[in-house]
Amino acid sequence: MAELIFEIGTEELPAGFIRPALEGLSTLLLKELNDLALSHGEPITFGTPRRLGIVLNVEAQQPDRTEKVMGPKVDLCFDAEKKPTKTGLGFAKGQGVAVESLEVVEGPKGLCVQATRHLKGQPAAMLLPEVLFKVIAKIPFRKSMRWASLDEAFARPIHWIVAVLDGEILPLSFAGVKSGNESQGHRFLCPELFKVKNSEQFFEHLSQSFVIPFHEERKSLIREESRRLAEQAGGKLMEDEPLFDEVADLVEYPFPELGSFENEYLIVPKEILVSSMAKHQRYFAITDGAGNLLRRFVGVLGTKVDDPKVAVAGNEKVLRARLSDARFFFEEDRKKHLSDFAPGLEKVTFEERLGTIAEKVRRIQEQLRFLAPYFLQAKLDEALRASELCKADLLTNVVFEFPELQGIMGRIYANLDGEAKGVADAIEQHYWPRFADDGLPENDVSAMLAIADKMDTLAGCFGVGLIPTGAADPYALRRQALGILRILNDGAYDVPLKEWVEHTVNTLRPKLKRTPEETLNDVLRFVEGRYRNWKSGAFTPDLIDAVVTAGFETIPDVEKRLTSLSEFQKREEYLSLAVAFKRVMNILKERVDASVKPDLFEHESEKELWEQFGRLRESVFTSEKSGAYLHALMDLSKLRKPVDSFFESVLVMSENPEVQKNRLALLTALSELFRKIADFRKIQTD
Repeated sequence: MAELIFEIGTEELPAGFIRPALEGLSTLLLKELNDLALSHGEPITFGTPRRLGIVLNVEAQQPDRTEKVMGPKVDLCFDAEKKPTKTGLGFAKGQGVAVESLEVVEGPKGLCVQATRHLKGQPAAMLLPEVLFKVIAKIPFRKSMRWASLDEAFARPIHWIVAVLDGEILPLSFAGVKSGNESQGHRFLCPELFKVKNSEQFFEHLSQSFVIPFHEERKSLIREESRRLAEQAGGKLMEDEPLFDEVADLVEYPFPELGSFENEYLIVPKEILVSSMAKHQRYFAITDGAGNLLRRFVGVLGTKVDDPKVAVAGNEKVLRARLSDARFFFEEDRKKHLSDFAPGLEKVTFEERLGTIAEKVRRIQEQLRFLAPYFLQAKLDEALRASELCKADLLTNVVFEFPELQGIMGRIYANLDGEAKGVADAIEQHYWPRFADDGLPENDVSAMLAIADKMDTLAGCFGVGLIPTGAADPYALRRQALGILRILNDGAYDVPLKEWVEHTVNTLRPKLKRTPEETLNDVLRFVEGRYRNWKSGAFTPDLIDAVVTAGFETIPDVEKRLTSLSEFQKREEYLSLAVAFKRVMNILKERVDASVKPDLFEHESEKELWEQFGRLRESVFTSEKSGAYLHALMDLSKLRKPVDSFFESVLVMSENPEVQKNRLALLTALSELFRKIADFRKIQTD
């Protein structure tokens, strides 16, 4: 194989552009190579603010291949006398084959002609320039730009292109820049050009030129050096993974430095100061052993300076202005109580069709009254108070400046106002979980408020037609539904889903653009779908399907049945019992509403099955009622032999109508034992 090195040198790219662009670059290039049947190795991508690139081994010669091309319909290519028409001749010529070699095949619109092309493989060096040009043009960016009078667009102006295959230049031109074999080091510390021969030499030269081409290496260096500086300052670095990622893509080589700010700013809550440092300056905060903020920070420079103190002083000056603004916003907010901001929510739109945030709060309160019996009724007043204040901080100066602090500032201000701790905590935690693996609300009040808020958004959006499609989910309804499921499951809250959604939809009736029935059914299907998706990593699809199909009333109950069936699946009794119960359900089709009459039994196996059923019935129902589904399944496993014997000995669909009905009634009674646990018809038993 031949080694391809491809690098696009640019003006500084935004940090958020780099990793998505590298993923796109790799995906696009591999697709083009696969389409050309050019085999290749695993790609190595690299990127900094000034470069995007990839290295991989490519087969030097494209293999010969055969390609079949579907053409027009037969009656357009040949006349009634089977002579080729202009259409047929044109198609054959276009494909480079003789018209006599065209085959007749069944196409999507009837009989069509098909050409078989025998293509001679080309050297990779001839194919790659066009491939790389296509790839550059298609690399995905949130925003692209054009410069000068050029037609081509890219995220930032391109300064150089390295395109070499085994050290030889691949000729191409994009946006007025011709490819070559020369790259550059750090813009200020080592800007000299150097020739690219192979990847080992290339990466070694970059590292000597103050360029760390790999994101994870830069990130690791920033983390380690920042931790060391924090310890040097007598504290501990506040770990911020997204900030590590962002800063790693702001520099080609990081130079962390310690800075400080005045004590006077420490009167401002820590969260505001940390957010101000991270959002505006990309600085890392430092705390003491008790978690209190120190007046020190770590800033990462993108170049080495003669006197770091001068650069640090500049950073401190800029930060001082930011912290002064933050202190001003906080002090302005504290001239009021948090509750004083709440009336202003009457003028803040939540969603045009769903009304104001104040209306949303009132709907949430209606939900809380419904939910309280399933949580802790005595906490309803506390939950209602939290709901009155939960959105009030949206109108504060601090949250306007730092939107990521919504909820957090509500908690801080509620505590300062002397609100109950449960109320203050719920104001922050009702936004939890904010992402897939985020923490869950820590008490009943927070959990109740969180799911009420999320369900109002979910049902409201479905009610006005804002339903997620494909990747589009602007109101994060998938995340909202998963949050509801996780909270209900974690807290073992037995909230009846259908009744709850129906109640929520009723609170939204004046706003609905769809019928309540459509909204109810679609929300339930959506939540069920999210549950299936959530559990797909831990359980097989057929097991999930069997349990969910049997009933999706309360999440803790569904979870108990799923985990119990999964545990039972590991036992030797499982397969034969699953097959037997599946057989019962397949024959039964639908429930027979009739009493079993033992005097109609014609075979000993019927009597044996009925007697065993009688011995187990009370125990199984008791176990199911208490949620002890594994115990119920173990009891049910005792039916395996009598069920097998029954099916081996009798014909259920007897010619005698009375006997047939009696046997179906027996199977119906039997199915009632396990129907609540799972629909065994859904389980794969092959």
